Amino acid sequence: MTTTAIIFDLDATLIEDHEATQRAMTKVVAYACTQYRDLDPQKLQETAAATARELWDTGPAAAYSEAIGISAAEGMWGDFSGDDPGLQTLHQWVPTYRCEIWRRALAEQNKDDVQLAERLAALFCETRSTDYHIYAGAESMLERLRQSYRLALLTNGAPVLQWGKIRARDLEHYFDVIVVSGDLGIGKPDPEIFSHVLKQLAVSPEQAMMVGDSLKRDMVGAERSGIRGVWINSLHRQKDNVRIFAELQRVTELPSVLAN
Repeated sequence: MTTTAIIFDLDATLIEDHEATQRAMTKVVAYACTQYRDLDPQKLQETAAATARELWDTGPAAAYSEAIGISAAEGMWGDFSGDDPGLQTLHQWVPTYRCEIWRRALAEQNKDDVQLAERLAALFCETRSTDYHIYAGAESMLERLRQSYRLALLTNGAPVLQWGKIRARDLEHYFDVIVVSGDLGIGKPDPEIFSHVLKQLAVSPEQAMMVGDSLKRDMVGAERSGIRGVWINSLHRQKDNVRIFAELQRVTELPSVLAN
């Protein structure tokens, strides 16, 4: 059946995510090394990243974050305002989480400095929360595609955080439908959220295509929903056993898939 609608993921598909997090990490680690010249910067960064994942996965909102699709890295800088009990738990806990990441990373190198940990947490948050870069060529591609297809944006995450990204880069006008998992209380790969988007687009699964970078969230969700999945694999990861329609390195290669 002819494709009439395209559903896009946001993070690491249309806007930089891993790269922005890496830039923030690099800046924070560099600052820490000006305070203690004997710090190993690579070890500090690796310990901070590992500690963030460990704390996030065992934190008070771990189940909610997994369901909605909020990552440990987003927890280091995101805004979790909102009425949902899960968001309220995150809002109360993340200041402790952010400081503890850097406190433990410094302690791993025998630096007991809570004040520096607090400064590093604040610097990461400040740096990452202003870094929203769209991949080169993505906007012009969206502009062309919207002339021929109905477009949707389906993103996992906290509402204030994700809408902030969308509005910071003025992406709203490209899409007929925008759905943020935190607004619904369900996230990818749950077929229910894909069904919700399809209803908003007024198309069948066979008429839609899902474009995203996450096998676990985007491609598995598309497969479960009967939607063809186009995997953006810029990090050259293993495909596992997930069924996909096409694999691309960059989202701007999508028109070549649509032409076939």
